[in-house]
Amino acid sequence: MIWLKRNSRALFLVTIGIALLPAYLRAYVLAGPSDIPTVLIGDKVIVNHAAYSLKVPYSDVTVFRTGSPKRGDFVLLRLGNHPRLKSAFFKRIIGLPGEVIEISDNQVFIDGNRLPAHPLNAADFAWVPKSHPIGSEVHDEDGHWITFTPGKSELGSHSPVRLRDREYFVLGDNRDHSEDSRTFGPVPETAVLGRVIATFPTGPRVR
Repeated sequence: MIWLKRNSRALFLVTIGIALLPAYLRAYVLAGPSDIPTVLIGDKVIVNHAAYSLKVPYSDVTVFRTGSPKRGDFVLLRLGNHPRLKSAFFKRIIGLPGEVIEISDNQVFIDGNRLPAHPLNAADFAWVPKSHPIGSEVHDEDGHWITFTPGKSELGSHSPVRLRDREYFVLGDNRDHSEDSRTFGPVPETAVLGRVIATFPTGPRVR
């Protein structure tokens, strides 16, 4: 009883923290092919909804900003004004505010400089189920996997676009099967709901 009295404040704070945890850390199941082979359909991910802004629990009221998206972040987005993308979806942050983004033959250029990328052995990705669309090439692009088939998609190239303040250019890792900033344009900071911090795959992976 004495121990309980001495530690009652700490126990209260821990209880509050556990109660609020689901408001900021949430699990999602991937339903589309736009980020194969990084994540597959059916994989589960954990999203930190407080990665960029702390909101009043279970509301859209922002208390304060906690950070800004960085290149390479795998994020959860929602575009409420898009006719086909009213539900939340996942993409990768590629372009940051103020940068000029251009894509030529599936190569990304930022302010005229090519984003580091090198090809991987596509045979090493034989573990991707046949039911999951994957391109003929797999590259390591700035530390993450991307896939595409040269010449397959008209989205393999994109004219230069300059990002405004608090505006981001997002892409899917599966470039031939992703609707992203190449089609709906840059996204505002307010559309970024959180960052993926953990992935729970449905099958074996190699890296």
